[in-house]
Amino acid sequence: MSSDDATLLDILTSGCDERIFLRPETNANKYHLNPLNYAGLFHRGSCTCGTLTPSGYQTAVDFMETYSDERHNALVKDQAKRLQALLRETEGDQFHVYFGPSGSDMMYLPLLFQAILHPGQEIINIVSCPEELGSGSKAAAENTYYAEWNQFGERIPMGEVVAKNLHARVHFLDARAASGHIVDRKQAIRDLIAKHPGQPLVGNLVFGSKSGIKDDLAIIDEFREGVMWVVDMCQFRTDRTLIHELIGKNVMIMVTGSKFYQAPPFCGALLVPKQWTSLLAAKPAGVAKGFERLFSAYDFPTALPAVREQLPAYKNVGLRLRWEIALREMEAYMTFSQEEANDLIRRWSQVVTGRLAQSDYFRLMPNIELTNDSIVSFMVLIQGRALSNTELKKLFDYLVLSRHEGLRDYDRVFIGQPVQYGEKSFIRLAIGSYSVRKQMAKKQFDPTNDLQIIGLIERAVKHLFEA
Repeated sequence: MSSDDATLLDILTSGCDERIFLRPETNANKYHLNPLNYAGLFHRGSCTCGTLTPSGYQTAVDFMETYSDERHNALVKDQAKRLQALLRETEGDQFHVYFGPSGSDMMYLPLLFQAILHPGQEIINIVSCPEELGSGSKAAAENTYYAEWNQFGERIPMGEVVAKNLHARVHFLDARAASGHIVDRKQAIRDLIAKHPGQPLVGNLVFGSKSGIKDDLAIIDEFREGVMWVVDMCQFRTDRTLIHELIGKNVMIMVTGSKFYQAPPFCGALLVPKQWTSLLAAKPAGVAKGFERLFSAYDFPTALPAVREQLPAYKNVGLRLRWEIALREMEAYMTFSQEEANDLIRRWSQVVTGRLAQSDYFRLMPNIELTNDSIVSFMVLIQGRALSNTELKKLFDYLVLSRHEGLRDYDRVFIGQPVQYGEKSFIRLAIGSYSVRKQMAKKQFDPTNDLQIIGLIERAVKHLFEA
C-alpha cells in the first residue's frame, strides 16, 4: 500500500464510531471489509458497510489532492447545496441539510428540536420498525449513547443518557409479526397520538428499511399539525418525487450516502424543511449543549448560530470525504433517466426472486411485493427448517470471508447481513447505484453474477449444514 493510500485509509476510517475501525488482526472492520479492498468484490449488501468502488476511489484521490482545513467550511456549504440541488423540484432550497457521522445519529436531532421548541416537556417518540433500522437507532431514539466512540475520536459512555435535561418516552412499533408478515402500524400510531394530546410528539416512520419495508405515509396527512414527522430513508432507495412531496408537507427525511449510493461507511444527513429551522432559530438553544460529545458545529446549518455556539468547531475530514464520494455517485447516477433506472432495478428483482423461488433452500419473506424492488429478503432453509440468526451469521461469515469461483470478473461476494425479527431471521441481496448505472451505460442488463451468487449460497448451505 502506498503512503497516499495509507493516509486515505486513515481518513476514510475516522470521524465516526467503532463500526468503521479496522481490526489489526484482519485489517478489516467488523463486517470483514476494508474500504480500499474493493477489487474482485461483487457487492450485493444492503447495509452501510461497503467499500469504495473504482469511481469512488478516484473521487477520494481527487478530494485528497484539493482538501485543506481552510476551505472546510466552504466544503460543508458546497456539499449541502449540491444535495439540495439534486433533490429539489423547483428553484430555491426548500430544506436545510443537517449532517452527522451516521444515520443513527440523525435519530437524536428530532429529540433535540422538540426539546428546543418545548423546553422541559416530556417528548413522546414513536419509532416504527425498530428491528429493521440501523444498529444504533434504538438507543439514539431513547436519548442514550449507542456507541463507545464519537466522531472526535473520544470514548463515550455507551448506554448512558446523552442530554440530561431532555426527557423522552419511546414507543417502538414492530415491523413484522411472528409469521414474518409486515404489520400495519397506522392504528397503533393513531392511538398513541390520541393518548398524548398537547405533548410534543415525534413520529418516526420508515420508507425503505433493511428489507425494504415502507410505512403507509398517508398517516402524515391525518395529522398535519401537532406531530414532528420524520421519515427514515437511510437506505436512500427512493424516487426524488416522494422526497419533494414530503418536504412540501413539512416532513424531515433521514438519508445516508453509504447504502444505495455505495459510499464507504458512514455518512448521514437529515433534510429539514426550512420552516422547522426558522422556528428553532427563534428559540434559546441551551439544551444543545448536551450534545457536544456527538455533534460538531459544522453539522448544523449557519441559520442556527445559537445551536452551533454550543458545539465544538471540529472539522470532520472523514465525513466530508465520505459525503463527497456519495455526492459524486449521486450526480453520476442521476444523469440517467429515473424511469430507466427503476425498470432495470425491477428486472433485477424479478430475476433474483424468480431464481430464489425455484430452490428448496430459500423462502421469500412474506409481503415482498410491498417492499423496495432493490432489496430482496429471504429465509434460508434446511429440510424445510429456517436457519436461525446464529446459523445465518455463520453462513454470512463463510460467504464473505471465502474466495469463490464461477463469478464473472469477481472472486469475492458481499451480501446483506442477517436481520432478526422475534426468534426468526433472514438475509438479503441488494443492488446499488454503481451496479445499476454501469449496466445502464452498457445498455445491457446482465444478471449472470446475481444468479451465480444464489448458487454460491446454496452450495455454502450444503457445505455448512448438510455435511
